[in-house]
Amino acid sequence: MPKELKDEGQSLKAFMLLHRTRDLLFRCQDRAVAEFGLTAEQYSVLLAIEYLDDPVRATDIGRWMERKVNSISMIVDRMVKAGLVERIRDLPDRRAVRVVFTSKGKRAFELATPEVWKLIDEMFSPLPHEEKRTLIRLLETLRERALKHLNPGTDVRAIATYGTDDASRLLKRMRRYTPQ
Repeated sequence: MPKELKDEGQSLKAFMLLHRTRDLLFRCQDRAVAEFGLTAEQYSVLLAIEYLDDPVRATDIGRWMERKVNSISMIVDRMVKAGLVERIRDLPDRRAVRVVFTSKGKRAFELATPEVWKLIDEMFSPLPHEEKRTLIRLLETLRERALKHLNPGTDVRAIATYGTDDASRLLKRMRRYTPQ
């Protein structure tokens, strides 16, 4: 088999494996947060609200989750109906709406977070520290390539405002919800 076909086969296999693994991890997260009345997507929105500085708007959540604003708006709509978040029009620009926790949403987030941490620990436990660092480096390379593909001719560093560099900040904020 020519080298090009071998490389393409490896790329396709890696692409499929990455997609399938992401889907499985997402299903695991869904299961971990379900007992707290959340989906993995809803937990991610709550995590964004916790992580981002006020005021948090749907556009901020979408940027942080690397999702389109309209899909975030639909998730937030369902969360408003479920009593997890509320929209508040109190910004200088009356068209802008911030998204905030309700007490129900905050409580669900606080209860679900230790379970999410346990899941993360469990999923990554087979990998030694150096392999985790390699995985992070490889995923950052693929993420940058995807951002370049979606935004040709743009400096992706300007787009990728919320990269994996901010993991330490996220970790600091999340520590308060996990047993020490």
